[in-house]
Amino acid sequence: MGKRIIFPLRRLPHLTREEFQAYWFDTHAPLVASHAPTLGIVRYQQVHTLHEARPTSVPCFDGVAELWVDSTKRSADRAAVSAASQALLDDERKFIDHSASPIWIADEDPMLDGPKTGLRGTAVLRRAAGTTREQFKRHWHDIHAPWALGRPDVWGFVRYVQNHTPADADDNPLARERNAPPAFDGVSEIYRTPSTAPADEVARLRDELLADEPNFMDVDASPVFMGEVRVIIGQP
Repeated sequence: MGKRIIFPLRRLPHLTREEFQAYWFDTHAPLVASHAPTLGIVRYQQVHTLHEARPTSVPCFDGVAELWVDSTKRSADRAAVSAASQALLDDERKFIDHSASPIWIADEDPMLDGPKTGLRGTAVLRRAAGTTREQFKRHWHDIHAPWALGRPDVWGFVRYVQNHTPADADDNPLARERNAPPAFDGVSEIYRTPSTAPADEVARLRDELLADEPNFMDVDASPVFMGEVRVIIGQP
């Protein structure tokens, strides 16, 4: 199981989503790429939100930045690392609302390692009230996911990755230097193909699956959206 930096982003109020995404891709991405060797970034992708999959009381994110870092490839020059980190942070302040954009390091669990074809579904999940992070993880991983993955004819999952949030997620320098809000409890990466099951069976099982969600997650505080993945560094 690897680790992934998860950075769900919300734009500054004066920007439209289109303006935010354009700056993020055209200006910020090349800046990250230029500092990647110094910081040991071996993979970096942007997930550009296209539309919400379902409305929630929590505003949808405008995108998600995801990075993989290899500490053995980071520069040994501490001053250079500090300068590179500061350059990225200074640029982020031009388009990211840090007060509404949590950032943490998650544990990756590829439960179905299939192709990345088409748009990606992303769910940024908050656990249900009264549920510990460990209880949330156990239900999501051991009960909810197998329920969906067990019927590919119904749900059409071809790739499914759970990113689990550790207990100390908010105690990291990335979050502290951005005064980021608390981390969410998990993020899923989903690629699907159309269902081949009868419509009435799909509707029945969908209702059953949705009925299970409140058992571990705060549905109304967990944005789900479709987006386009743009790989900046690394393999698609």
